[in-house]
Amino acid sequence: MKYKKSIILCSVMSILLTVGFTSCDSDRSAVNLLTLSQYTATVKIGDTVAVDINLSDPSAVNAINVKKSINGKTVESYEHTFQAASMTFPYTFRQEIVSGDETGILVYSFYAKDANNDNVDAADIVCTVDIAQMPLLLKYDWKLTSQIIQGDDYATADMKDNINRFNPDLTWEVDWGDVYSAGRMETLDSYCSWQAVMNGAKVDSLYTIKYNIFSPAAPVITKYKVLQLEDRKMILESRQDLSFLPGYAADERVVETFEPVSKTDDFRPYGGANPASYHIEACNPGSY
Repeated sequence: MKYKKSIILCSVMSILLTVGFTSCDSDRSAVNLLTLSQYTATVKIGDTVAVDINLSDPSAVNAINVKKSINGKTVESYEHTFQAASMTFPYTFRQEIVSGDETGILVYSFYAKDANNDNVDAADIVCTVDIAQMPLLLKYDWKLTSQIIQGDDYATADMKDNINRFNPDLTWEVDWGDVYSAGRMETLDSYCSWQAVMNGAKVDSLYTIKYNIFSPAAPVITKYKVLQLEDRKMILESRQDLSFLPGYAADERVVETFEPVSKTDDFRPYGGANPASYHIEACNPGSY
């Protein structure tokens, strides 16, 4: 009897192992049914993201459903379904990156559906969208990190403490921070406006317009050549009259580098003073 029980036990174990191996084989066959040529991409607005979709067993897939999400939130207005039978694999999926895609982590999700419309596999491509120059300028406030003149850095603590804000309505605001220059010279300025000259999608030049409270009819306009506005950095080049200083010219090259800082509610134009007291009647943003 013990011998028979041993045979029966071995048979049961053999059946269980066979079922287990069959199940594992079935699971393995479903893995990587749908694959992509890349799973990450770095793009800019206006670019087209392209990724090849491949199926290891096209007969097991009835359709491929594509969804879009930003920061984990599904974009309800976006959904495409492709019938597998009408596709040639690898199939190249293309999608233009549009304004708004830069607001978070952009993901395109591909779902392989069987004849019962059940998901049998899925894959994502995660896109990092570089912000275009103008949206980048407006999205952040900007702090000076260096001011290079003839190879030397002249950015002082009071200059680095200032926060510049370029508003969509072309007004320009400055928070002086907590560190002031000798004589508090910044308190004599009324910040008015900014303007940009575009070259396609790039900001070619940036102009700032301010007034001195002792000369309210004469705008002080500074033109900057934009050398860089990307990779968390803005580099501006200007020509300034520094001939009143020994060894400097009337057309001295000045290169200033700014870093972006997140906009916060504690931004204080004019160091918290009443902006109305700095109002200049001649200031007319967008008219310079």
